[in-house]
Amino acid sequence: MMNKPLDQDVIDCMIEAVTRRALEEIGQIAADYPLGPWAIADTNMLAIDKEFKYGKGKEIIAFADGGKGVGGKDLKYVKFFYWYDLSKGNIKGNDKTYSYSTEKARTLWNDKVAAGYSRFDIVSEEPEKSPTDLTPVETTS
Repeated sequence: MMNKPLDQDVIDCMIEAVTRRALEEIGQIAADYPLGPWAIADTNMLAIDKEFKYGKGKEIIAFADGGKGVGGKDLKYVKFFYWYDLSKGNIKGNDKTYSYSTEKARTLWNDKVAAGYSRFDIVSEEPEKSPTDLTPVETTS
């Protein structure tokens, strides 16, 4: 059975969300800067400080809702980013975007948190929870 191609719009949103958050971190965009149409609520990020060959930086992992896979199961897209120069918003994304089952993405998230990664999300009013948590969120209308 052929694999379903990844949704490039979701991947572009992940790239935009990580770049925006990095610019927010260095003060080039205010935290209350309005989110553009690219923003999707399902992009969550983890980051850790890392020593690269040419200096300090951050490794960032972005998780996004990938919709349904060929078998009808929910997917999460996972993409790794490397921010080499913390004084600039220059981030290099890994060429590959992975699609994981929700369970595998949840395990990756929990393993990375246990390894010292912390949330790197765009400022939000939502309570802290795993992006792969399937518990419905209460909303007020």
